[in-house]
Amino acid sequence: MPQQKNRLLALVLGEFLGIFGADRFYLGKWKSGIVKALTLGGLGVWWFIDNALMLLDAFLFSLGKDSGIVKDANGQDLRYGLSLCRLKNGRLQRDWFDTGA
Repeated sequence: MPQQKNRLLALVLGEFLGIFGADRFYLGKWKSGIVKALTLGGLGVWWFIDNALMLLDAFLFSLGKDSGIVKDANGQDLRYGLSLCRLKNGRLQRDWFDTGA
């Protein structure tokens, strides 16, 4: 099973290099990454929508939602939210430095 992609890295790539499809390439979505790069992020519209969805996905994950809006090319959820801890079942849990044990 491939390792989960990092939601924060995808968000940063999308914000700064998303107009060239860097976020799509990172998530393994090569075909749409090429189209996004050739159209300069769909003239900015595609870039904006992708970033809005990734930011919303990161907020919802930090608030306890396990299944995200944005997936990688294999349909796998991304890991990490916007904060060191996330709210899950009414309790704060470590997120960024969680060992998964």
